[in-house]
Amino acid sequence: MSYFCDNSVIADNLIKGKFHPFVKWAGGKSRLLVGLEKHLPEKFSNYFEPFLGGGALFFYLNLIRCNNQNFISYLSDINKELINAYEIIKEKPNSLIHVLMKYENQYYKNPKKFYYELRGRCTKDKIEMAARFITLNKTCYNGLYRVNKKGIFNVPFGKYKKPKICDERNIINVSNLLKRTKTIVQAGDYENILLQNVKENDFIYLDPPYNPIDETANFTEYTNTGFDNLEQKRLANLFKDLDHRGCKIILSNSDTNLVRELYKKCKIFEVDVLRSINSKANRRSGYNELIIRNF
Repeated sequence: MSYFCDNSVIADNLIKGKFHPFVKWAGGKSRLLVGLEKHLPEKFSNYFEPFLGGGALFFYLNLIRCNNQNFISYLSDINKELINAYEIIKEKPNSLIHVLMKYENQYYKNPKKFYYELRGRCTKDKIEMAARFITLNKTCYNGLYRVNKKGIFNVPFGKYKKPKICDERNIINVSNLLKRTKTIVQAGDYENILLQNVKENDFIYLDPPYNPIDETANFTEYTNTGFDNLEQKRLANLFKDLDHRGCKIILSNSDTNLVRELYKKCKIFEVDVLRSINSKANRRSGYNELIIRNF
């Protein structure tokens, strides 16, 4: 029996219809979902997304799966602030909404001043941390998450006109989804989490920071450790290990010589997508990305 509905619906319409990623994410997969849908396994045991980001494929799977299949989703990311936001949305959505509404009102009064004041603010309160993270994400330049070597978020002001900071309906919908499904959310290194938990027939979606296609495309600094060529090779070695364990793996990455060499024994598919993080609108199209799978 297939896990997925036979009548596929355009991914964008599905994502907008019920629940969708609550953050904008450089490299987010909303635009790639139609391409990814063609490669999803018909059957699997549990689902792993260890480079979580906006979690577009996780939301998509929960929209298109049929017959309420009872798989566990393991969602993880090395970004502790991101994972904290997921946890707060799951457990305390109303408290988060209260703070986000306050931040939204303060932002509208003096956007740039409030943005930099909030960016420089430190707090140990997890609800305030989640609200700060989401607000900065909605108002920073291009929705980019970048930190310096000290781990401090340093993206400049985004100059948006009245961005929707508090999407109350979506937060409640995402919270309900996380509560009613078997979903485990945790912060940590992708390799450790996968090796400790995966079993044969599990489905893993790997969406690492992309290998830069040129020197100006260095959007890999989601943490202060970065994700360089050595990390790309570490991931490729893990891919082989997971393949030997009988897992079903899909990986997305940029179309570079390094990526093609690392996965030359796998099935490689080219997809033309619009890139949303380039500062010049006329340079956001015409790029190939790769969808790579082992089955």
